[in-house]
Amino acid sequence: MMRALIQSDLMKVKKMVWVMMIAFPAGLVGLQAVNYSLRLDHLLGLHDDYWYFLLENVHIFWPTILVLTLTLIISLFASVEHETHTWTKLFSLPVNNGKIYLSKLAIILTVLIVSSVLFVIFSMILGLSLGFGSDLPLMAASQMSLYTFIAVLPFVFIQFWLSMGFTNQGIALTTGIANAVFIMYAVDMPTWLPWRWPLLLEGITTIAPDIFYGLGTGVVLTVISLIHLTRKDVTA
Repeated sequence: MMRALIQSDLMKVKKMVWVMMIAFPAGLVGLQAVNYSLRLDHLLGLHDDYWYFLLENVHIFWPTILVLTLTLIISLFASVEHETHTWTKLFSLPVNNGKIYLSKLAIILTVLIVSSVLFVIFSMILGLSLGFGSDLPLMAASQMSLYTFIAVLPFVFIQFWLSMGFTNQGIALTTGIANAVFIMYAVDMPTWLPWRWPLLLEGITTIAPDIFYGLGTGVVLTVISLIHLTRKDVTA
C-alpha cells in the first residue's frame, strides 16, 4: 500500500518542486563561481588546500539555502492537497493515516537528498573548472553534505508539521523563511539552538555534537508531528 501511496503522491508533485531541487544548489555554486572568477588570485592565496577551501566557501550559505528549499518544497507539496481538498478522500482510504503522511515525507526527504547530492556534484564541477586537479575530495564533500542534511532535519519536520497541518501556507512559509534568515546569524548563538547546528562550525567534515542534536531532535519531532497530524483534522 505504501508503494501505491508514493506513486500517487509522485503524480501530484508540481514541476516547480523538481526545478527548485536542481536550481537552488546550482544557483549557490554558480554564485561561488562568480566569486572565484572575480577574486581567484586572492582566494587561492588564503588557503593551501584549494579544494577544502572551496568546500568551506560553498557551504557558507548552503544551510540557509537548504532550509529555504525545504520550506518551499514542502509548502508546494502540501498545497496540492489543500487546494484540491483531497484530505477527506485520502483519510477515507483503508490505510492508516500515518502512512499517508509517511508517503509524502519519504518523497520530500528523497528530493532533499537528491538536491544535496547535486550540491556536491556541482561543487566538484566548479573545482575542476577552476583547475584544482582531478584528486576530487568526494569524501569531504559527501560528509559536508550529509552532516548538513542531518542537522537541518528538525526544520524539515517543523515545516512538514505546519504545512500539512494548516491550509494557510503563510504560517509555514513565514516560519521557514525566518528560520533560514536566523541561520545566517547563528554563529554566536548557544550550541543548543538548532539554527547553529547546520553551520558545522567545528569543521565541515567533523562529526560534532551538533549533528547528533539535529538527528535526535529530528526523530523526536517526527514522532510528535505524525502523532499530532494523524489525530487531528486539517484546519484552515
